Amino acid sequence: MDLSGKVAVVTGAGAGIGRGVARAFADHGARVAALDINLETARETASSIDEGGDKVLAVQADVGQEESVDAAFVAIAEKFGRVDCLLNIAGIELYKEFLDYSSAEWDRQLAVNLKSVFLCSRRAVPHMQRAGGGSIVSTASVQALATTGNIAPYAAAKGGIVAMTRDMARDLGKFNIRVNAICPGVIQTPMLDRSFTDTGDRDAYVKKLQKALPLGRIGAPADIAHAALFLSSSYSTYVTGVALIVDGGMMSRLPLPEVD
Repeated sequence: MDLSGKVAVVTGAGAGIGRGVARAFADHGARVAALDINLETARETASSIDEGGDKVLAVQADVGQEESVDAAFVAIAEKFGRVDCLLNIAGIELYKEFLDYSSAEWDRQLAVNLKSVFLCSRRAVPHMQRAGGGSIVSTASVQALATTGNIAPYAAAKGGIVAMTRDMARDLGKFNIRVNAICPGVIQTPMLDRSFTDTGDRDAYVKKLQKALPLGRIGAPADIAHAALFLSSSYSTYVTGVALIVDGGMMSRLPLPEVD
């Protein structure tokens, strides 16, 4: 799989799935714009890809804010002059009872997890049009399909990505721009670690969860990165408008065990 000559924009590239995706695209020849709200972690990702900086650009961006996204894409255009692949990976989650969410918490969840896909895609698409085509891949979640509870705004945003992906695929197909989503299951990331902050024995629960999954393991960022590579490559030129579930069989074994 050769992505030489392509430019990939990866949001949430400072850690977890985003970092894994940025590295994977660089490994396959793409130049990478690594966006993250934390510039230091974006730079760490960039440095791990290319210390000289010719093949990668670290950009600070709050992808839930229009002005920040616009400024990021100006920097990308100045550095690379094109965008071929957009990977909307940035995301945040917050576990609370439905009635305990504030309006501000709801708005922030929807901004980072859903509005960001609109803001970044709107800036990437004109570049893709000029190039004769491109690919947009957004991370939704199995939470878009069957939720664990106590995560209403996140689930709403991820469900919105799945619906938005279908509609964008219809609208942008005439420009040879393919739009797809990935629905990850349980993936070993800092976000997953944070979800155990207020729970019981983390290691015991992970072992229980692994036993419940048909493939017997927690997913790795590379598992999502490989799916993103496929959906962005010449191997999937007739694939658009889909939500690809990458969950180790999780959806076939619901409900999962409860945290003790």
